[in-house]
Amino acid sequence: MSESPIVRDEIERGIVRLTFNRPEKLNALSMPLMQALEAEVDRLQGEAATRVVILTGAGERAFVAGADITEYRGSRTKEFIAFQTESRRIFDKLEALPMPTIAAIRGYALGGGFEIALCCDVIICAQSARLGLPEGLLGLSPGGGGTQRLTRAIGKYLASDIMLAARRITGERAYSLGLAAALCPDESLAEAALERARAMLKVAPQAQAAMKRLIRQGADGALTLSQSFEQEVLFRLYGTEDGQEGIAAFLDKRNPVFTGR
Repeated sequence: MSESPIVRDEIERGIVRLTFNRPEKLNALSMPLMQALEAEVDRLQGEAATRVVILTGAGERAFVAGADITEYRGSRTKEFIAFQTESRRIFDKLEALPMPTIAAIRGYALGGGFEIALCCDVIICAQSARLGLPEGLLGLSPGGGGTQRLTRAIGKYLASDIMLAARRITGERAYSLGLAAALCPDESLAEAALERARAMLKVAPQAQAAMKRLIRQGADGALTLSQSFEQEVLFRLYGTEDGQEGIAAFLDKRNPVFTGR
C-alpha cells in the first residue's frame, strides 16, 4: 500500500474511497494526515463526477484511533492549539461536502476518529467497531465537534453517559442507538458500504446535496423556519432539469437520467 497517509481509490464510477493509512499507528491523526485529508476534501469539492465518498481505515484494528498522543507531550501549547484549530476547520469542510459521505468503521473510532465519523452522513459499523470520546481520561475534552455532533445525534443524556464516563460503545450499541445505519460482520464491511453508495447514485445530485444541507442545518433552527427553508429548496428543485426529468421518468415508467442540472 502507498505510504501516503490518505489513499484514494475510485472503486466504481462515481464512488471514491478514502483510506486512512497509518495502520502501524492505528491510523492515528497527525498533522501530515490532516493536511492530506484536507487536500482530498478540497479535490472532492470541485469534482462533479464523484457522487459518493466512503471513508475507512487501513488494517483490521482501527478506523482512526484518535489523535497521535505522542505529539501532545511536553506542554507545546502553541502547536497543540494549532493542530486542534486546523482539525476543526478540516472536519467542518468534510461535513460540508455536497456529496454523501459514508464512514465504514472497523475497530477503533475514538476521539478525533469518532469526530470524523460524526461529520459523515452515514455510519456503517462492523462487529468489531468500538466508538467513543475518551478525552476525559487524558484530562482533556473533545475539540473537533464531538460534544456537539454526538449530542445532536443521540441526545444529551446518552451523549453524557458516553462522554462523562469515557465509554467505548460497540458497533451493535451504535446501531441500536440509531447512530449507525447498518451493522455487519467485519469481512462484509467493504461490500456493505459499497451497497449503500450504489443506492445513493440513483438519487439526483442536486436533490441529494439539498437534502444533506436540510438535514445538517435544519435541525439547529426553529421548526417553522426550517420548514420554510425546506419548501424553498423544493420549489427550486422543481425548476431544475433533473426535477423535471425525474417526474417525466416516473410517469413514463423508465429510469431517470440525471445530469446535475
